[in-house]
Amino acid sequence: MVERRFFNAHLFTACAAGLAVMLQIVLGALTRLTGSGLACPDWPLCYGFWFPTPTALAGLDIDYSFFQVMLEWGHRFNAAAVVAPLVFAICLFAWFERKLSPVNFRISAAALVTLMIQGGVGGLTVFELNSPWSVAVHLGLASILLALIVSNICLKCVSYSDWSSSASTQGCQLVATLGVLVLITMISGAIVAKSGATLSCVGWPLCGDGLIPNFRDGGVLLHVGHRLLALTTVVGLLWGSWRWRQLRHVAVLGFAQVLLGAAVIAIYLNYSGNLQVVIGVVHQFVAMIIFAALVWTFWTLPVAEKVARKKL
Repeated sequence: MVERRFFNAHLFTACAAGLAVMLQIVLGALTRLTGSGLACPDWPLCYGFWFPTPTALAGLDIDYSFFQVMLEWGHRFNAAAVVAPLVFAICLFAWFERKLSPVNFRISAAALVTLMIQGGVGGLTVFELNSPWSVAVHLGLASILLALIVSNICLKCVSYSDWSSSASTQGCQLVATLGVLVLITMISGAIVAKSGATLSCVGWPLCGDGLIPNFRDGGVLLHVGHRLLALTTVVGLLWGSWRWRQLRHVAVLGFAQVLLGAAVIAIYLNYSGNLQVVIGVVHQFVAMIIFAALVWTFWTLPVAEKVARKKL
């Protein structure tokens, strides 16, 4: 009974941490898309305050709205007060179970190290004035943290011995490759957005009126690279879904993400303000779900194949 409660507590904590990291990535997208990344110009405090109330900020010369300040502050608060304690708790649970599941303990320890590095990079993005490369690294580390937490959850549901004994090398290699492609695509998307290259290609699926884009333009090069990465990922997902049915739902999401990319261009060209923010956040959110789903599939695909073979 005690072991079962410990298992449930560990699993619940890991699930809560996964949701908290997803919220963190969404808050990061909101912060970036609303231009609030420097709404708190210092770090780890915000204008020298732990909690920047309207009264405290009233006498300061601030170029941002209070909403923008609170959005940046909320992004930091979720990381420090929610994500960090949950990741630490996961690592503590895994330490107690290190003899039973050494792989899960190593993954949990990696998550804790990634979290600490991520905290430092969060401060670096402020000191670097939200430069495209610092924002991209920040998003990449958050995505890796999410992958480690999802892996932790999977290894609570699927034993590593079952996974390793039934692993389909070809299937796992494909899923891992697609996961890396999605990660790189997300990072490239952040660079495109922060470098102001979102509208470097005003057409879709072509980049402008001609068949061959102007690759001498750095913005066009970044934007086309992002599209090619997305296209490669979707083609891989479609092929994989034909071979492994566990990938079919992810392939549908991948196709929907391509359409969302086209919607981003259309909305950025014809609308402004809140609608641009909404479509940008949805685009980021779907990419994050695809990435998390691929990590989940990496761990569950071999076991599902083993079960399917037994039924034949």
